[in-house]
Amino acid sequence: MDTAVLLRMMSRAQAYMPGLAQTSTVRVWTGFRATTSDKLPLIGPWPADPTVYLATGHEGLGITTSLATARLLVDQIAGRESVIPVAPYLPSRTASREHAHV
Repeated sequence: MDTAVLLRMMSRAQAYMPGLAQTSTVRVWTGFRATTSDKLPLIGPWPADPTVYLATGHEGLGITTSLATARLLVDQIAGRESVIPVAPYLPSRTASREHAHV
């Protein structure tokens, strides 16, 4: 973790929640935000195994888009047409030929 970045983040958080200034930090953690090259999440069956469904690549928007993601998955699993267009999110759009046959 870059200390300068962490300090800026804490300063911004304290602007919204001044009480944070009275707390102490025990540990910090960082992680990667999964994304795809076209910046759209992968939602639906994996081509190599259509019994495996993916819901990933939301790049930090997973919580805010969770209800739409769930709707897409439920409709696909239930075999229903979704009110949300599914094609832009299907994992098959990014699967290479070698992945499709794993």
